[in-house]
Amino acid sequence: MKKRLLLFSLMALFIASSNLFAQQVMLDFESGATSTTFQYFGSALDGSLTGATANPDPSGLNTSANVVKFKKPQDAQTWAGAFSNPNPTVSVDGVTYDQVCVTVYMDSLYPMTLKLENSGTTANWEQTQTPSGTGAWETICFDLNMASEAGPNQIAAGNVFPTVTVFFGLGTAGNGVDTLVFYMDDMTLTTTEQTCNSIFDFETPATGTTFQYFGSTLDGSLTSVVANPNPTAGNASDTVLQYIKPENSQTWAGAFSNPDPATPLNFANGGEICVKVHMTHIGSVTMKLENSPNGGANWALTVPNTVVGDWEELCFNTSLASVEAPFSAASGFTYARITFFVDLGSNSPTADTTYLDDFCLKTSSLPTSADVTFTVDMNNVTGFTQPYVSGTFNAWSGDANPLSDPDNDGVWSTTLTIPTGTIEYKFTYDNWAGQEEFNGTEKAGCTVRDPSGQFVNRGAVISGNMEMDTVCFNSCYACGEAAMITINLGLGTANADSGGVYLVGGAEFGAPGGRFRMNDNDNDGVYSITFERNKGFSGYYSFANGNCPDFSCKEDISGQSCARPENFNDRWLNPVTQDTTMNTCFAVCSDNTACTTGLKDYDFAEDLFTAAPSLVDHSTKLTFTESLRQDRMVKVINTSGQVLFNLNIRGTESTYDLDMSALASGMYFIHVQIGTKYAYKKVVRQ
Repeated sequence: MKKRLLLFSLMALFIASSNLFAQQVMLDFESGATSTTFQYFGSALDGSLTGATANPDPSGLNTSANVVKFKKPQDAQTWAGAFSNPNPTVSVDGVTYDQVCVTVYMDSLYPMTLKLENSGTTANWEQTQTPSGTGAWETICFDLNMASEAGPNQIAAGNVFPTVTVFFGLGTAGNGVDTLVFYMDDMTLTTTEQTCNSIFDFETPATGTTFQYFGSTLDGSLTSVVANPNPTAGNASDTVLQYIKPENSQTWAGAFSNPDPATPLNFANGGEICVKVHMTHIGSVTMKLENSPNGGANWALTVPNTVVGDWEELCFNTSLASVEAPFSAASGFTYARITFFVDLGSNSPTADTTYLDDFCLKTSSLPTSADVTFTVDMNNVTGFTQPYVSGTFNAWSGDANPLSDPDNDGVWSTTLTIPTGTIEYKFTYDNWAGQEEFNGTEKAGCTVRDPSGQFVNRGAVISGNMEMDTVCFNSCYACGEAAMITINLGLGTANADSGGVYLVGGAEFGAPGGRFRMNDNDNDGVYSITFERNKGFSGYYSFANGNCPDFSCKEDISGQSCARPENFNDRWLNPVTQDTTMNTCFAVCSDNTACTTGLKDYDFAEDLFTAAPSLVDHSTKLTFTESLRQDRMVKVINTSGQVLFNLNIRGTESTYDLDMSALASGMYFIHVQIGTKYAYKKVVRQ
């Protein structure tokens, strides 16, 4: 988790200023239409809901009557949070608005992470900000134009998200002592007025230019400025740029500015380059920025059009990674030349004409650069002389940014002033004699795979001054805090699907087809995966033989001893405290890859017992099936999989009052085994 040093309460003043012109209230918890509940996950509160509560401090920025209270129990997992259930009546609309702002009350310095999900059009998006933690209401804002801090690092702008997930201290487990409390109110969508500063409008010679064709029979000739073929509300100007893509053009055919803009395009403060287009078909426009006078790599981004036969504006966000090597962002740099392509990557069977107009630059309100401290613990590395940090901000130089260790404790660091936006980086030593090696299975937010698919690097979104957490070389954690988990999977009589074999399920591993693909590198029929997680990591998991996002190719272990009926018959990984290797078999509860049973088989019997009431005040009554006279083995398990206590009840007892008064509020599972039969029941302690 990155430590945010900027006090984002300053953004509240910005939002209150006169350039705010659009705002939509999503949640204020004062009425049914502007309220919702959030469902907890990753702690003893798993499955329970938040609720509106009285404002603990109706003063300052927030004098409203009702707010929502979030709890982080002492046993919370590092990924514990809460998602909207039901979703708010008003979704996060990144098409109309560019910020989500919330009012929070915190008396401890914990970061808040906002995650937006289930858009149906783009990947989930998350961003972290840190309130001041001063015990007073303050407003923090999340910029939808910034790339997500989790891969694939897309922006949220331009998409609508119905589900909102909130984390406090994401990456930090409960403290084992106290239940932490945080308050939130007034979630609003806002738009800040941005001026699009004109680059070319083609109305006069001084405000236009020509572009030189390449990659077609027009190679070397120049574009023309013509009368607007369709003056509409989308673009009523008199003259526009005409671009012709001849029949059988090269796939890379395009045009570059000649002459270039009189003033280089300055993206020191990030922002977008926008252009109005008029196209005859649904395709795409690729914008390329070249010839940076201050060291920026050439940058290109492709945006599809959505309108045929009319004008629309397409914008290209310079904080996103380029689609071409070295895949770095353009934000922070200045560029002298504009090149554009229509339908880059395809050639036209017939000639096609596209019209363009009003090239302009929208600048961002983010700082132009930030001071970022990188720190790595090298105590587990031998045979090196000098560590470095190499990344998109220094063109992956092997020796531009050395780290220092003045106290000789093996922990090396440096502070660099780098452009804001998305970065990729890794720690190296001795001018690329050694480097960190990642495989893409690291914890979310730590690493990203570059657009070429060839490399996995550390990733971060720089929005202000920050100190990166101290990490062990080649690890996402501090030295001594992580364990390597290896899972070996035999397929038994099954044949490996051509789509791949995957570790899936739970809150960690996701759907088949994701980044947790298992491999059989030695062709022995056993598929393996190794990944790093913090010590104490636990959770549900399963396997899939094939790439089936709907889980139709997931293994079926229902009724077997390792199945967890309370979570789709997934398996359960007990807390890992050291490097661990597990051997098992697809669709079989086995402790070996040969697919012999290895584990005692039990039969799941739903009617083995009842537990009433399920909403527990002090105790619940267990009623057992009368026909089974064997002893009853009873376990009470929390949502983290920890067995809190065991009971052995004599077979002559048909009922038992289970005292739960000593347990904290939250959800629990009661596991009963009688002979070779077992069952689970879910209860909630109030």
